[in-house]
Amino acid sequence: MDPSMMDNNDHPAQPTSSSSSEVETSLASLKPSAKAAIPTIIWWVSMAMGITGLVLYLVVQRPDLAQAVEQTAGSALPGLLLVWLLALVWLVCLVPPLFRLLVLKTTTYHITNQRLEYTRGILHRRRDQLELVRIRDLSANRTLVDRLLGIGTVIMETVDRSHPIFRIEAQPNVYELTDWLHQLNADERARLNYREFEGTQGV
Repeated sequence: MDPSMMDNNDHPAQPTSSSSSEVETSLASLKPSAKAAIPTIIWWVSMAMGITGLVLYLVVQRPDLAQAVEQTAGSALPGLLLVWLLALVWLVCLVPPLFRLLVLKTTTYHITNQRLEYTRGILHRRRDQLELVRIRDLSANRTLVDRLLGIGTVIMETVDRSHPIFRIEAQPNVYELTDWLHQLNADERARLNYREFEGTQGV
């Protein structure tokens, strides 16, 4: 496991009520990379720039259209109103990327040797957890955009009814992280003598 993914401020978790005498220990805290917001930012900023450019082109290069608008409105279009309209366009186009960035910044994956805790939410915070032993399969996914940004997503297939498919998004060391989680899963299954048969939830 890459030490850069470890949170040095984490402290060992308290023992659980499990019948095993092994103490649950905090191992790492991960956050999605802010790079995952770049495509959203590019898309919406490009849209705002396109609308701004189109409006300026119509005002400067096509005065006949401006006159038609004036005739339709019954009065000249004030320059200040035009500025406010463009400001509104930019405000609307900046909301989605800012929201996406806030979602990434307020999401945390906390990993111990026995479970994975997932905390998310901007105003209303929610925490879920997934027992590592209930992970059935792990894979790493990197789209073309992910590869350009140097990030990827860990996809977990589990036997947990609340999280049949669980994703750890926008991680910089996705292959190494997947291997590490696979080893934690194997160690926890061995510790609990966990067996799973086809079509069952595991015993």
